[in-house]
Amino acid sequence: MDDNNYLKELDIMKRAIALSLLAIGLIAVSTVRAHEKVKLTGYVVDVVCAADHTKDSPEDATKFAAEHTKECALMEECVKGGYGIFADGKWYPFDAKGNTLAKALFEKSAKKDHIKATVEGMKHEGKILVEKLTEAD
Repeated sequence: MDDNNYLKELDIMKRAIALSLLAIGLIAVSTVRAHEKVKLTGYVVDVVCAADHTKDSPEDATKFAAEHTKECALMEECVKGGYGIFADGKWYPFDAKGNTLAKALFEKSAKKDHIKATVEGMKHEGKILVEKLTEAD
């Protein structure tokens, strides 16, 4: 009888361990999927100005973003609002690091408008966690 109880307890423990490992695996997969690697090229715009254009047609949004000026993007209110990129007809806001890199990109660029950039990072919950931001041709 003691051997039988021991085997039942051992079976329960094996099942608990198997379920725990399954749960850990599912969490790991969901974390990887939640941070999808991206590399996009488009026009960097401040959030304040982009707000009125995120629902535009892809063509209209791209036209607006291309014509958005460096002068506007560096205005105090616009800098405080942060930045993002219009790429492939969609709007992608940046994280805090991306905002810092975008401001530096605007300050360094010789262009007054049509400031195109390539952003590399991870897409997470609609934002881009920016690893690298460089001006494109």
